[in-house]
Amino acid sequence: MRPSFAAALCRHWLVARATKGRNLFTLLLVAATIPAAITVTASREPVPAALAGTALTIIDRPTITALSLPLVKDYLTLSPSVSVSQSGPLGAQTQVRIRGAEANHTLTFIDGIDVTDPASSGEFRYETLLAAGVERIEVLRGPQSALWGSQALGGVITITTRDDSGVYGEAEGGSLGTFRAGAGGGVALNSSTQLSGSVSALTSQGYDIANTGKNIEATGGDKDGYGNITAHVKLRSAPTATTDVLLVARYTTSNSQFDGFDYDAGVPQDEAFATRSKQLALRAEAGIALLDGRWTQRVSGFFTDTTNSNRTAGAFTNRSDGGRYTLRYQTSLTIDTGSARHRVTAALEHDRERFDSADADTLAFSNQSRSRLQTSVVGEYRLDIGDWLGGGVAVRHDWNNRFADTTTVRATAAVRPGAGFALHGAYATGVADPTFFDLFGFFPGFFVGNPNLSPERSRNWEVGAGWSNAALGLDVTWYDATLDNEIVSTFDSKTFLSGVANASGRSRRKGLEVTASTTPVTGLRLAASYALLDANEQRVAAGLALREVRRPRHSGSLTAAYTGKAFDLAASAAISGARDDIDFARFVRVRLAPYTLVTLSGAWHVTPKLDLTGRIENALDSRYQDVFAYHTPGLTAHAGVRVRL
Repeated sequence: MRPSFAAALCRHWLVARATKGRNLFTLLLVAATIPAAITVTASREPVPAALAGTALTIIDRPTITALSLPLVKDYLTLSPSVSVSQSGPLGAQTQVRIRGAEANHTLTFIDGIDVTDPASSGEFRYETLLAAGVERIEVLRGPQSALWGSQALGGVITITTRDDSGVYGEAEGGSLGTFRAGAGGGVALNSSTQLSGSVSALTSQGYDIANTGKNIEATGGDKDGYGNITAHVKLRSAPTATTDVLLVARYTTSNSQFDGFDYDAGVPQDEAFATRSKQLALRAEAGIALLDGRWTQRVSGFFTDTTNSNRTAGAFTNRSDGGRYTLRYQTSLTIDTGSARHRVTAALEHDRERFDSADADTLAFSNQSRSRLQTSVVGEYRLDIGDWLGGGVAVRHDWNNRFADTTTVRATAAVRPGAGFALHGAYATGVADPTFFDLFGFFPGFFVGNPNLSPERSRNWEVGAGWSNAALGLDVTWYDATLDNEIVSTFDSKTFLSGVANASGRSRRKGLEVTASTTPVTGLRLAASYALLDANEQRVAAGLALREVRRPRHSGSLTAAYTGKAFDLAASAAISGARDDIDFARFVRVRLAPYTLVTLSGAWHVTPKLDLTGRIENALDSRYQDVFAYHTPGLTAHAGVRVRL
């Protein structure tokens, strides 16, 4: 049971430490499973989604527009086998887990940039990711280390931003003093160059998370507010018929207020805590295509820099900084032999990660600066025959200056024999290096890192079958995964210090995923999913396996979206079954009740370029907890305007 530490919430460390996610319950999904033509995540080069050979969900722009939810994490709750747990209101620590894995076992890319934060336990801070300007979301489930490296044990999430021509914008206000606005668009600078981008902002007064009463909006305690500003710009150019250039820049700054935690009572308590998070992400890439486009070569550079600064009543408390730069060369050769297409891809990558922490006390042991280097070689072969057969094999070898060298593999296959039937399967191994905080973290009086940790290692296989026609699609996937060297929490009753260690046993994660989608009439899309998860951790060999906390055995979702000439309507339900958590006042397990979150949204097309929008979140006014003792908002309503020029 390895928790995750978001540097911004250091005072909540003990709570987060024992967490491992949430999933959803019973049967149902979202238009996320409607297939798209191409996936950019399931291979080192784009491939047909129908032949990816591994479980994949794509949430497209029509779904994002129809539901009009403010954050990307809101859409992820509708993807099968994805758990999203949030410790309070907007801006509170939000962790995403796939197939029962840890939050730092998921890689997140935005326009190809790895935005996971080395200063936040190797996670991406999903509470900072606004949905404005997002074109689509890919969720690739299962180990993908052979393609994308360390941390991709649970899966990979890829966010693609919009490349619109013209201008679009929106503004919305609603409950809890929430307001958001955004604008974006694109313009052709010349016949070969396109510039696009977006700016978005969100603010919320929030509510008193420490209020233990049923009315979370009651006065008497401090409200925990949130603010976020995000800017994103992208430049594409094709100077010649065989060359292209891509430049991407993204900047996010956010400020969230949060409460402390009373470990004696086991509940949050009002305190004037706040954290400011900033992230700068850059990508520069140039490519050339030779042999009539059959041989491509690309050189890329990626850079991220994050800062998480904590304050108490406005005074600096501590700060954690993280960063990563990656240099990559990738070449791919495609050869056609009759109806068969062979593609061989090779890549060379060099990464440097850094982690710095500073405390208001200049003599504190938490003041430190760490870094690590890794060089990797990736090879992939892929075969596609028409639109009925696809598959591939990938191998990756990593040289790391802090850990033993690692080799990971992946093999996938998909076949569509006819009559709408499809079969697919995959086998993969994965690796997750210990985070900087696991290795070197230090909080006086309560946590000491363990520099002797070994990387976690995973093996996974999955098989699936599906059927589809022009109006209906159905897929069933079964998976089974093992995890060795799981990094788990420890506690010394003599010193009262917490820490981490590698478990000597083997953890198991297995489950079933069912997705279905249909278009019964023109303009109406329905989709559903169900996920069964059995996720256990084993701390010692042959010992008693414990169910992972915050992971329901049953989960699911349902989405309906109608698009018409005069108006659009959409509804979604994210359903979570009962799951375990930890009561930190007594250090015992507790049971969190199941719940269903219903979202209703709509848009009235006043003119072809102007919409009036409305949305109700948690329409059933469910009283639920993602994290034990942390209250969540009830029914909220929002209204706004959307324009297209």
